[in-house]
Amino acid sequence: MTKKVYTTAQGKSVDLGAIILQNEHIRAVGNMNVNARGDLLDGSSRVIDQRNQQVTRQMERNTQPAPTGVSTKPRHTSSVAARQARQDATVSAPEVVDSVVEAPVTEPVAEAPVAETPASPPLRVERTVVTDQTGGLAGAMARSRTVAQEKLKTQKELVKNKPGVNKL
Repeated sequence: MTKKVYTTAQGKSVDLGAIILQNEHIRAVGNMNVNARGDLLDGSSRVIDQRNQQVTRQMERNTQPAPTGVSTKPRHTSSVAARQARQDATVSAPEVVDSVVEAPVTEPVAEAPVAETPASPPLRVERTVVTDQTGGLAGAMARSRTVAQEKLKTQKELVKNKPGVNKL
């Protein structure tokens, strides 16, 4: 029994799951040439390719074999199962033994003379320290108070305020 049982406005129950199962081999409406299951059909409604085979082919095309060295174990969906799997897989760590290895004795190598390069003058770095600024919005507001903004003068105002003799 399916769970797709609905009651109509007239009080009748309609089992849509049973209707779907009854009509799954009938040609579907549309231009895809399939039945309700998704099987590929020819012109006379005979099954050419079953849906299960189509899905299997698609899966084989899209999946690749796991590379060597990669675990194919299932991923755990709960932390309890993951913890249990870690405890099962825990292997005792190998013991580390301290040992002293003697370095081979070599003869000293004569160093080649290095040509002296002229010394470059030291770089001068200037650092400006601003003590009044604070970060964030408060600092931005403080900086905006110190900026003096003047209205731009038009060409007429510039000529008017120009020093010197004006036309009489």
